[in-house]
Amino acid sequence: MKRVVIIGTCGSGKTTLGRHLAQNLDYPMTDLDDLYWLPNWVRRPPEEFAALIEKATLPEEWILCGNQSRFRHLIWPKADTIIWLDLPLHTLLWRTWRRALHNIKTNATFCNGNYESYTRLFSRHSILVWVLKTYHRHRRDYKQEMKSRPDIRWIHTRSIKRVYAN
Repeated sequence: MKRVVIIGTCGSGKTTLGRHLAQNLDYPMTDLDDLYWLPNWVRRPPEEFAALIEKATLPEEWILCGNQSRFRHLIWPKADTIIWLDLPLHTLLWRTWRRALHNIKTNATFCNGNYESYTRLFSRHSILVWVLKTYHRHRRDYKQEMKSRPDIRWIHTRSIKRVYAN
């Protein structure tokens, strides 16, 4: 387990697990959202994003957290392990809701200085809308990917507690 990708719908714990593994394995960890988003929720140009992915996957050992299906072809062929955090939808919605409220209350910034707001939370750009929009697609796509990529070690869990228990 030297080149690890952690995937799952928003709120599944990708970044938290990535940090945990990076600390314990002493590997560099990259959150794809940090590379993708510029300030004011502006998307980074695709060629720049691809170059940053290439740079993050140059070392012999690394951990990448995130989905970014349009750029999967740059990451997954280099990975030896994919961890799929496949939590139930109600769990993801609750965790995402709770995190968003915490971020609003504390005015926390992330992804290059971006922040949550009540306006954003109750808009079409809401993280909750994104969870609902991507949950079933991710489950369908990742199940197919598991079958079509037997060369990669897959760790698939429906319980985050089981991940930390091992």
